[in-house]
Amino acid sequence: RLAQRKPALRPCTPLGIMSLIESYAIPVRGSTAVVVGASNIVGRPMALELLLAGATTTICHRFTTDLEGEVARADVLVVAVGKPGLVPGAWVKRGAAVFDVGTNRRPDGTLVGDVGFEAARERAAWITPVPGGVGPMTVAMLLQNALDSAEIRDQVSGKWGHS
Repeated sequence: RLAQRKPALRPCTPLGIMSLIESYAIPVRGSTAVVVGASNIVGRPMALELLLAGATTTICHRFTTDLEGEVARADVLVVAVGKPGLVPGAWVKRGAAVFDVGTNRRPDGTLVGDVGFEAARERAAWITPVPGGVGPMTVAMLLQNALDSAEIRDQVSGKWGHS
């Protein structure tokens, strides 16, 4: 239903990222978007959200042969793999918007993302931190989806006369 532009409920993490994009007026239409990670939970729905928003969208996965080259082209970069530092900050295009979905715990207990944050923030125009970036938005969208689901249930119950 997402591909048909009429989903009842949208996946929480991509919805949270799209909410950030809208709230911060990050330009997507006409941009080059790259999603690293092709999972059914984040990667594929995120790529579809960006495509529907007007971006030329590429999905990278474990068989992508030139990850650095793909990342370097991205005006909008979403990394959702779960491998700390998979994308070095030096690969990030200057002026890009970077959404780091990965949350990884180092042996010392600190949390880090999939993107090398310190180097990336020197290059990116906009970047989400880990922790405190995409994760809280995912939780907020889960709550929004729960409310929307209750409204849908009430509409269906009223329509069919069930209580």
